Amino acid sequence: MLTFLGGPRACIGHRFAVVEMKALVFTLVRAFEFSLAVDPSEVKKMPGLVERPMLAGTPGRSQLPLLVKQYVPS
Repeated sequence: MLTFLGGPRACIGHRFAVVEMKALVFTLVRAFEFSLAVDPSEVKKMPGLVERPMLAGTPGRSQLPLLVKQYVPS
C-alpha cells in the first residue's frame, strides 16, 4: 500500500486499481462454486491479530483447501 499511498507523490490510480480488483473478485465469485475440500471439523482458527483458517495437524500454517467448480445455473 505504501507504493500507492506513500508521501506527496501518491498514485492517482489507487482508487481505479481498487475498483478494478473488486470487479475481478466479483466476476470470479459469480462464475465459480467454492466448497471445502476437507471435513469442516478439521478446520480450526489460527489465533493472532487476524484469525485465519488452519487445518488440524498442521500447526503454524494458514490454509483452507477448496474445491472450485464452474457455476452452471439450473
